[in-house]
Amino acid sequence: MTLEINQNIATLTFDLENEKINKLSFEILREFDEILDQIKDDTSIKALVIDSAKKNIFIAGADIKEIEKLKDEKEVYEALMEVHEIFNKLENLPIPTIAYINGACMGGGLELALACKYRVLSTNEKTKLAFPEIKLGIFPGFAGTIRAPKLIGLINALDLILTGKTVDAKKAYKLKLADAIFDDAQKEFMLDDFVKKAIYGTLKTRNNFNLLNYAPLNQIIFNKALKGLEEKVNKDFKAPYVALEVIKATINKELEDSIKIEAKEFAKLAVSKESKNMIKLFFFFEKLNKNYEKTSNPISNAIVLGNGVMGKGIIWLFSKYLKDVRIKLRDISQVNELIKDVSKIYNHLIKTKRMTKNQADFKLNTISYTEDLSGFKNFDFIIEAIIEDERIKKDTYKELEEVINENAIIATNTSSISIEKLGSEVKNKENFLGVHFFNPVNIMPLVEVIATKNTSKESINKVFELLISCGKTPILVGDCAGFIVNRILLPYMNEAAFILEQGSSIEKIDRAIKEFGMPMGPFTLADTVGVDIGFKVASILNESYGSRMPIASIIEKMYEAKLLGVKTKAGFYEYSSNDAYPNKHVTSMLENNNKIIEEDEIVKRCIYIMINEASRCLEENIVTDASIIDFAMITGIGFPAYKGGLLSYANEIGLKNILDSLKQYEKEFGERFTPSNLLIKLVEQYEDFETGEALWKH
Repeated sequence: MTLEINQNIATLTFDLENEKINKLSFEILREFDEILDQIKDDTSIKALVIDSAKKNIFIAGADIKEIEKLKDEKEVYEALMEVHEIFNKLENLPIPTIAYINGACMGGGLELALACKYRVLSTNEKTKLAFPEIKLGIFPGFAGTIRAPKLIGLINALDLILTGKTVDAKKAYKLKLADAIFDDAQKEFMLDDFVKKAIYGTLKTRNNFNLLNYAPLNQIIFNKALKGLEEKVNKDFKAPYVALEVIKATINKELEDSIKIEAKEFAKLAVSKESKNMIKLFFFFEKLNKNYEKTSNPISNAIVLGNGVMGKGIIWLFSKYLKDVRIKLRDISQVNELIKDVSKIYNHLIKTKRMTKNQADFKLNTISYTEDLSGFKNFDFIIEAIIEDERIKKDTYKELEEVINENAIIATNTSSISIEKLGSEVKNKENFLGVHFFNPVNIMPLVEVIATKNTSKESINKVFELLISCGKTPILVGDCAGFIVNRILLPYMNEAAFILEQGSSIEKIDRAIKEFGMPMGPFTLADTVGVDIGFKVASILNESYGSRMPIASIIEKMYEAKLLGVKTKAGFYEYSSNDAYPNKHVTSMLENNNKIIEEDEIVKRCIYIMINEASRCLEENIVTDASIIDFAMITGIGFPAYKGGLLSYANEIGLKNILDSLKQYEKEFGERFTPSNLLIKLVEQYEDFETGEALWKH
């Protein structure tokens, strides 16, 4: 960082050497502390401006690697108290202090800005402010929980801190998080004017008094916030609950007492298993998003075949990120319906102020249509999301190869058919692969990329580059029925149905799994995805894996009775306008389901069957890194991130305990619980999914 003094105004510029971003390491903070002493001792300085030399970045937050390395609560507490001392020194400078924010200002960076007297923001679209710490299993620990409520009011502070949501410059100004906003091109004049007014005390004051911060009204706010958390966040994920308690305990206390409370509670969370798991996931996510080599001619256009739910999602994605998207339709009369559905996603972005109407219209104009296969020669990438029929897909590829250029990549979005089989008749086999998106495409970050034995490394790299540029996180998986996510997920959904056939109830099973930490129960999920889709995928898995993946008869009965879930207003639940009730028609199809099944058994059977299948995926080298499975289960099905992912959770429970339970269930329920050879080997050799890689990599 550099300090320049010009006409009695000090400008301190953050510019972390050899890094694209600024982050607050302890070393940087100590350097910052020394500069603050220098400013404090120089009485000629009339104001301090804190700026950044990085493009589109103010300060991206604390250095997470340093937080991860801290081993015990005492060490964390002492480190935090050192930071507090520095930030308090900044806050107590007798001169105006102004943070000029042009770009991302996150976590510790925002807390530094809160310790300044003023915050001035550019309206650059990259200017974003947030407290994302909750997503790492912690909360703002540099007095963010103390300064934010005082500045922007309790309701706004709770909203930002408990959710980790991001706000832009306009929203920040509205919240009183910013004192002024303007275009960066006006910086020289506008910032200079703001600083002078701050020095002369002629700035318009903004009233920061908020009645709701004080008793008895604040108690109503705290109760409402707690209720909101209980509805959305599992009790085992402690960070938001602790953050709420900290804000409650410090809301109108002196700063000196408050920072001790915040530091003590932060220290407990920082060394917790949940936080370590979420930080590990954060770094793995970053690694996956760099998992490609830049090419000189990245894919900039795409053709999409198929305009069902998945097709429309893919069309939206490519229209948002690419220059040109061509759609093959059976009938041109389908255009209006298609554009209406794609527009719905854009309308949501407009409504939430993440895009203007003009920007959305511009994106929609990248889409062109054809009934035949004309105008395909100049396209680099073609993806089909048509009917799940092997023969129809193969015939489609044959037709495509007649009209596309020989370097174009053909991809299939199949969720279950073998990629090797589908590509068997393709001429340019090196340019063929599976690219499996998850529904809804606009929300789900995960994409499974499945290569055949002939797919070239160049094609895989180009597709990874394309997907990452479209904001997705691809993982490379081997070819097998169901790939990774569906192959592991379906036995879990099936097991829930087998449990229902034995005893318990739809609601009780859903509740047990939700309380474990899944975002929704297996029956709610089945209804949301569609019982027909579940049945078809389960049938393909049954065909491939045989008797160890049987289909629960209740699913087959529901499929035949057209009880398909939300889309037919009846599945495991009946759906009225605002409510869902367990479906009596489904209950009446059950015979002898009078066994009492404890919640513990429900969870073990549903989760352990997934762990067993995941271990088979490693054994068969469908993927060779257990962390990929953890990541896929978190981002693909919503396995709780704070538990570290499916296989990290298995390590935590102990593989011997899981193996013993599987053997017991195998005796009771047959071969769907037969333990994998890998699981047996890992237990025999006292290894787990973290240490035993040598037992499955071949």
